[in-house]
Amino acid sequence: MSSQSIPLRDTAHGENEAGNGDHAALGRPTDPPVDNGKRIRGITPFWHDRFIEISLVLSMTAYYVIGNVHLGTGFLFALNPLLSLPFLLVFVVLCWYRLPIAIALLPLTLPFYFYQKTIFSHYSLSLAELTLGICLLVALLQLGLRRSNWSYWLSWPELRDRLGPFSIPIFVFFLAATLSIFVAYDKVSALRYYREEVIDPLLYLMLALYCLRTRNDVTRLLLAMLGTGLMVALIGVIQFFDFRNTLQLESDGVRRVHAMYGSANSIGLLFDYVLPIGFAWIAAKSPFTLNTWAFWKKKLFAVAVCVPLLYVLFLTQSLGSWIALAVAAVFIAAISIRQRKVLLIAVAIFVVALGIVLFLFHTRITNFFFHSHVDIHQVSTTTKRLYLWESALNMIHDSPWFGYGMDNWLCHYSVNKICFTPQLHHYLIASDPVTHVSTDLKFEPNLSHPHNVFLHVWVSIGSFGLLAFIVVLILFAWLFIRMLSNLRANETKESLSLQWMTIGVGGAMLAAMVQGQVDSAFLEQ
Repeated sequence: MSSQSIPLRDTAHGENEAGNGDHAALGRPTDPPVDNGKRIRGITPFWHDRFIEISLVLSMTAYYVIGNVHLGTGFLFALNPLLSLPFLLVFVVLCWYRLPIAIALLPLTLPFYFYQKTIFSHYSLSLAELTLGICLLVALLQLGLRRSNWSYWLSWPELRDRLGPFSIPIFVFFLAATLSIFVAYDKVSALRYYREEVIDPLLYLMLALYCLRTRNDVTRLLLAMLGTGLMVALIGVIQFFDFRNTLQLESDGVRRVHAMYGSANSIGLLFDYVLPIGFAWIAAKSPFTLNTWAFWKKKLFAVAVCVPLLYVLFLTQSLGSWIALAVAAVFIAAISIRQRKVLLIAVAIFVVALGIVLFLFHTRITNFFFHSHVDIHQVSTTTKRLYLWESALNMIHDSPWFGYGMDNWLCHYSVNKICFTPQLHHYLIASDPVTHVSTDLKFEPNLSHPHNVFLHVWVSIGSFGLLAFIVVLILFAWLFIRMLSNLRANETKESLSLQWMTIGVGGAMLAAMVQGQVDSAFLEQ
C-alpha cells in the first residue's frame, strides 16, 4: 500500500525461479505452488490458465450441485451427496496447483449465499464459505509444509508494508466489531454476522495480499467480478421473461427482478461494485490504435458484458443503484479525459446542462423521488427512509459508544417475528411526532437495517467502529489519487491496464458509497 510496496509483476509467481533460479540454485524443490513452467504439452500458457479456471469452476459447481437438497428436487439434487466428493477432491488438487487462480475466482460464488450446501449432519455452508475455507486450508497446509520457503511467504514487515496505513483502522474496526458481540441482545445472530461480514472478508483480504502477486492475478479478480455480474444478469433476464408471474408484487405495486437474491436492491448493490469496472474498461486508454481490430475487440467485449447488466438494473427499479451508477459513470468519464482544457469545458457543459434540467423539471424530479415508489397509502420509500434514519439516530442517542451489536437492529427497531423482543423498547416511528400522520413503517417491521451505511455501522458497532470505517474510506481515496497520479506520471503501454483497473475499483467504491446513503453498502455472502 505504501510507496515501498512490492510492485505487481506481469509473469506468474515463480516462473523466473524455474530452472536455474534461486530455489534451484539452493537445491530447494520447486513443487507446487511454485510455477516451474511445466505445463501440458502443446498448450500455451494462456490456454493452460483458461483450462485451470474452467476446471476450478466446473469442479466446485459439480460438488455444490450434486446432492444439494437446498437447491430443489431435481435429479442431480436428489443424488447421494457422497457422489460429489470426487469433484471436491479435483477442486482441492487444482487449488494446490494454482492457488492464486482459485482465490481470484472466488467472487463468482458470492451471489449464492442463500443456497447452502450441507457438509455434515445439520452443518451447512454457503458456496463462498466453502471456497474460502478450502483456499485457506490449502494455503495453511502449503505454509506448514514449506514454512519460509512457501512461494507466497511474506515476513511481518512485508505484510505490514502491503497493508500500509490501513492496518490501524482495520484493527480498530475489527476490535469494535468484536466488542459489539458482548453488548448484542441476540448473540447468535451477532456471531454469525461477525463471521460473515468481518472475519471472512478479512481472511480473504489476507489471502489476496499473500497470493495475488501479478497483474494477471488482479485482472482475473476484476474479470471474475464482471463475470459474477453477468451471471446474475442472465438469471435475472430468464426470471423476467419466463417466470414473471412468480415475482412478488411489492408494496409500491411493482414486480422487481431479484434473481437469486431476496431483494432487487441486492442486485443493484452487486452491480455498484461490478458495472464501474466495465465502464472503466470501455473508457480506458488503449495501447492499440483506433483503426485496429485489437482496439475494438476489447471495447466491444466490455460493452457486450455491460449491456445485459444495465438492462437487468433497469428491471430491478432500484433508484439508489441508478443514481449511484450514474455518479460513477460521470466520475469515470471525467477522470478518463486526459486534457485539462477539455475536462474543464466538459465539466462546465455538464453543470450548465444539469442546472437547466433541474430548473425545467424540478417538479417532475421531486415527484419521481417522493411519489413514484409509493405504497397503497401513498407513502413513498423516500419518506419512509427519513423516518427510518430518525429511528436509527434515536437508537444511537441511547447507545452511541458500542452500538447494539451486529445484525441486532431488528431486536430493537420493531416487534417482529425474526427477533421477537416484546420486553424491549422499540424505536420504530409509527407516526410523525408533529403531524401524527402515519409513516407506514409499521407495515414493514422487518426492515433489516437503517438504509444508510454510516448509520448502519454506528448502530451495529458504535462510534469507534464508525470512526475506523470513515478513516478507511479517506485512506482509500488518498491511495486512489496517489496510485492514479503515479501511473499516469510514469505511463507505459504495460501500465495502461493498471490504470483502468484502478479507475474501475475507485468508481465501484464511489457507487457503493453513494447507494450506501439510502441503502446498504455491504455485499452479502
